[in-house]
Order: sequence, then structure tokens, then C-alpha cells
Amino acid sequence: MVDAGGIGAGASGRNGGFLFRQPAGWINELLEESAAVYSELQEEGPVPFDFRPWPMLLLAVEEPELEHARAYAGAVGGEEVDLREDPWFADDLAGGFVVEGGYTLDSMGATTAMAEAARRAGVAFMLRCEAKRILLDGDRVSGLATDEGIVPCGRIVVAAGPRVRFLLRTVGTDLPVASSRGWLLETGHVDPPPQYAIEQALWPEQEELGKLTAAPSLGEVAVGEDEPGLVSLLLGGRPAGHCLIGTSLRRSLIEESETPETVRRLAERAVRVAPHLERVPVVAAWSGRRAMTPDGLPVVGPVPGVDGLDVAGGFSSIGMVTIPAACQRLARGETAQFDPSRFS
Repeated sequence: MVDAGGIGAGASGRNGGFLFRQPAGWINELLEESAAVYSELQEEGPVPFDFRPWPMLLLAVEEPELEHARAYAGAVGGEEVDLREDPWFADDLAGGFVVEGGYTLDSMGATTAMAEAARRAGVAFMLRCEAKRILLDGDRVSGLATDEGIVPCGRIVVAAGPRVRFLLRTVGTDLPVASSRGWLLETGHVDPPPQYAIEQALWPEQEELGKLTAAPSLGEVAVGEDEPGLVSLLLGGRPAGHCLIGTSLRRSLIEESETPETVRRLAERAVRVAPHLERVPVVAAWSGRRAMTPDGLPVVGPVPGVDGLDVAGGFSSIGMVTIPAACQRLARGETAQFDPSRFS
């Protein structure tokens, strides 16, 4: 396992940890398979990560969001609730729907638990060591060039998030995996805590995400128009009593954080939904990059034309929901639905 950072240094350890049902059936299938993996991992220990069932509140903040919220809720079995009876929320929200069948976990804990399970299974970790180039003998994988030297091997799985595209280019393959950036805020203690993980109905469905984050053209970059990006509230409590507040979506070309004004927009949205949060301290804010494909589906499976080379990437904002199941399917050779060759 070669990683340029530490365990959980990227999106895997720095996300909200809220796993929701969605209108796309394939996501819900993977969610249930992933939930079984998390449940088994937590039972085995020794790293706890607070995995548990948790309901989602699908929230329409303003009236124009209500139609989409109703359609979304209808697709996942959501039940409408009267938020005017709940003092946690503003009394003028357009509507809300409770969706069962979701989960919550501590993302850094879950990622660390996965790493510990891998170590116990015999995996060696090369951390803070960057993969530079995939090496071939003809059309077959023969090794990996890294900061610490060449690692001879006959099979490589590229799971490098936003850098998937660039590592695959070293063997002449160009998968259209683009990057988007999302922000999260972490608060101080919130009392009382929210009883749901709250998702605003503005967030696009999966097939729309890829279209919104496609790589810009040279002409678009030359014009230099700054796009505002999308802010759609995601808010949930954590066991220590604080809340995580997201989320946002904007095309991203650089690894350094862009658009810090998104922090203000997220705070504004949270206070609009729950005015009593106005005096809650914000203790941290950070952003991360998501890997996206044009059709919103991951790319999982053999890379065409190179024997022994697989990819697992393009999971966008549903990585914690889908990656454990998708990678189990990869190990079983059952990834036709996400075949990278669809972009050949």
C-alpha cells in the first residue's frame, strides 16, 4: 500500500461520515454491502469508529426546493414531518422528510480501522511515499516506481482519488476523472444536538454531479470568470457533542484550497436552518478534493490494454457509502457496471 500521505490524510478521513440512501438504486445496493463491511470491522476491533444506524432529514429550506425533495423522498421511502413542531429548526422552512436506512460513522476512525485490518492480513504500508510511475514489461505490469525505489509486482490497483488520471497516464491511458472541492466546518458543543443528519434538497443527484464538475476548457480558464459553486447544507452531530457542517461543490484544478468564502456561505446556511446555532463556536474549517467522472459513476475494474492494472476511483461524494462494497466486488471480478472501458 503506497500512499503519498498518512492514513486518512485525504478525503477518506476528512468527510462528514454520513451514509444516506439515494434515489439511484445502485448506490443503495452498495450502501447495504458497505454497511455489512463496516459492521463486521467494528465488531472485530480494535479501532472503534462509532458506526451506527442514523436517520436522514431531507430538508427543503425554500419553497422552490420542495418539489425535488418530495420526489427524492418518494424514491427512498421518506416520511414527511412537520418541522414547525421541532424547536431545533427555524419555523419558516418549506418542508422536511425523514429517511431511514442511513448510517453514521467517524470517517478517520473507519479509515484507520481498515488500515489496521489490512496490516493484520499482511499488507505492508509505505506512507508519505509517492507513486511516480507504473512500470510495464510489454503490456503487463511489472512494478511501481516510488519515492523509496522500485516495487516489483504483477498487479496494481490505482486508488489515488483526484490523482488517478495522472498516474494512469504513465502507461498511456487517460481516464476522464476530474476534481471538485468541498468544504466542511466543525463546531464547538451543540446542545441539544440534532436528532438527524440533515441534507438540503439542493444537492444534485449522482448523474448530474459529473456534468457540473467537468474539467473546464482552455477558453473558460482564459476568460477567468470565477464560478460561485454550489452550497447545499449537510449538518450532523458527532458523539463528542459537536457538529460537522458542509457541503459544497466546485471544480478544482489545484491542490491548495480555493474559494475560502464558501466557509461563510456554509455558516450562513446553517444559521438560516437553525437560528439557535448563531452563537455556537466554529473551531475548524477544511476542504478536500473529490474525484468525479463525466457520468457520475465510479470507475472500478481492469484498465483496458494493460494486464495486471486495475482502477478504483471516481467515487465523488459517495466514497464512504460505496467504496468498501465496490472494492469487494473488484476482488471478486464483479465490476461490469463500473467498467473503465466505457470511456475508451
